[in-house]
Amino acid sequence: MRIELDRKVCQGHGVCQMTASNLFTLSDEDGLAIQPANPIAEEFQDEGRLASVSCPERALSIVED
Repeated sequence: MRIELDRKVCQGHGVCQMTASNLFTLSDEDGLAIQPANPIAEEFQDEGRLASVSCPERALSIVED
């Protein structure tokens, strides 16, 4: 599984980091999410899916491999 982040859509709410802190950090420069390393390790995939559906801007997309 991979997670794709659209930084043009991201508004920096930080919900991804709150729900999947093992995958996401926020940029110190602009407060937007930083693309996680792909592919997502199996033990973090549930967190990644939760972050994707929780994003208020729908800036995250799950790509199943």
